[in-house]
Amino acid sequence: AATDLQLGAQRLGAQYSSEKLTIKCLGKYFSVDTMGNISTDIHVHPWIAVPVLNYIIAGDGTPVSGKWVPFRELEGGKTWYRLFEQRCEKPLKKVADTYTDLFDDLVHIFSGRQVAKQFESDISVVLHPLPRIPMMVCYWKPDDGLASSLNLFFDQSVNANLGAASAYTIGAGLTHMFEKLALRHGFSV
Repeated sequence: AATDLQLGAQRLGAQYSSEKLTIKCLGKYFSVDTMGNISTDIHVHPWIAVPVLNYIIAGDGTPVSGKWVPFRELEGGKTWYRLFEQRCEKPLKKVADTYTDLFDDLVHIFSGRQVAKQFESDISVVLHPLPRIPMMVCYWKPDDGLASSLNLFFDQSVNANLGAASAYTIGAGLTHMFEKLALRHGFSV
């Protein structure tokens, strides 16, 4: 309630109208009013709501740099990295291994986009959980006896716009949503 949403919208490149700040979260509109009430078309749970509110309150509006870094290289990321790997990357890899159409669905459902292969991966998809918080999923298919691999990368600007703790929370929330998506399509994860 103490946050000036109109100034926040200017800082973040968001919209402000009728006492609501509106941003795109995973390609869907996400609005917060001056009392902290949330309205959106996506399922709201703490793994998404808390980082969005942190972004609105503390994000400084730093533009996306185009420099991709693994989670452990974010400021504070070393503290959270093992948990991030266990709660985000490993379960998402399991989903990708069993639900091969995952990346196509990510592109369509969550307004992601496939990009040129990064880090020599077989598949690279960029999602925008928040406007200035792009996240790249890189997946390497199994090859010649080597197991598949999946890594998540963040734009370096996440340090100024969100921080490692909220980036972890967004990664965990997205992984949870992807697991539910796979289950809905009949794949056990």
